[in-house]
Amino acid sequence: MWHNIWYALLGLFLAGYLALDGITLGTGIIGRWLARDDAERHTVAAATGPFFLGNEVWLVAAAGITLGGFPGLESSVISGMYPVIVFAVAALLVREAATQFRRRVSGERARRGWDALVRLTCLVLALMWGTLGGALLGAVPVHDGHLAVEAGVLLRPVTVLSALTAVAVFAVHAAVFLAVRTEGPVSGRAAGLARRLAPGAAGLAVVTAVTALADGTARDGLLNPWPAALLFLAAVAALLLAPRMAPSAGWKAPVVSAFAALAPVLVLGAAHFPEAVVSRAGGAEHVSVSEAAADPSTLSVVGPVVLLVLPVLLAFQAMQWWAHRAKADERSPAYF
Repeated sequence: MWHNIWYALLGLFLAGYLALDGITLGTGIIGRWLARDDAERHTVAAATGPFFLGNEVWLVAAAGITLGGFPGLESSVISGMYPVIVFAVAALLVREAATQFRRRVSGERARRGWDALVRLTCLVLALMWGTLGGALLGAVPVHDGHLAVEAGVLLRPVTVLSALTAVAVFAVHAAVFLAVRTEGPVSGRAAGLARRLAPGAAGLAVVTAVTALADGTARDGLLNPWPAALLFLAAVAALLLAPRMAPSAGWKAPVVSAFAALAPVLVLGAAHFPEAVVSRAGGAEHVSVSEAAADPSTLSVVGPVVLLVLPVLLAFQAMQWWAHRAKADERSPAYF
C-alpha cells in the first residue's frame, strides 16, 4: 500500500512543479515579446517574483521522494537519463544565479546579459523536461533494473517533438498567467500571444501523440492507452480553452492552462501503471512501482511524516498565492 501512496505523492509533487514553475519557464521564453521597456520588464518580474522560489520547493520535494522512497527509479531513470538530468540541474542553478544577479548589477548592458541568460536557461529547462517525458513515455532499454543511455532514445522523433511541445505549452501557460496577473499593455499583449500560440502548441501535442502511436517503441510503452488518451485529450482541450477564458474568467484561466502543463505526469502515470518504467526487452524487465520502491518498513515509517508535512506545504503555498493575488504593474514591488 505504502509504495502506491508514495508514488501518488511523487506524481503530485512533479505535477505541482510543472504547473507552478512552468509559469516561470514560460515567462523566460516569451518575456522579451511582452516587455518593451524597463517599466514593463518590472511588471513581468513583479508578477512572477513572489512565487519563484516557492515553485522550486515542489521539485526539491519530488527529488527527495525519489531518492528516499524509490531507489529503483534513482538507479534506472536518474542514472539512465543522466545527460538530460545534468543539463536540467545545470540550467536550474544558472537560472537561479542569473535571476538573483540581474537586479544587483549596474549598467543596462550587464542587466540585459543576465536577462538573456535567464531566457536561455528557461528554454533549456523546458526542453529537458520535455525530452525526459518523451523518452520515458515509450519502452526504453532497461536491463536488470538499469536504464542504458542511448543517443537513439533521446533523439527519437517522439522525444524531440515532446521537447518542442513542452516549450510551447509552458509559453501558453505563462502568457495566460500574465494576462490575468498583470495590468496595462503587458496584460493585453500576453492575452493576444496566448491566443496565437495555443493552436500551435495544441497542434504540436497532437503531432507528438500521432508520432508516438506510429512509433512501435513508443507505442509499446502505452500499457494503458485509453486512460492516457483521455488525459491527453483533456490537456489539449485545456490548452485551447485557457486563452479564451483569460479576458473574463480571472484566475480560472491559468488553473485550466496549468492542467495542460502538468498533464504529462498524469499521462505517464496512467500509461504505465502499475509499472514505473517500461522496458523494450519485455515484461520481465519492466520496473514496477513496488520493485522501484524502498523497503515497505522504511516507507511505513517515513510515509506518515511526509503525509503530515504535505498539508503544511500546501497551506503555505495557498497563503503565498492569496497574499499576492492582486494584479501587478510597474508600481508593484519586484523581488528579482
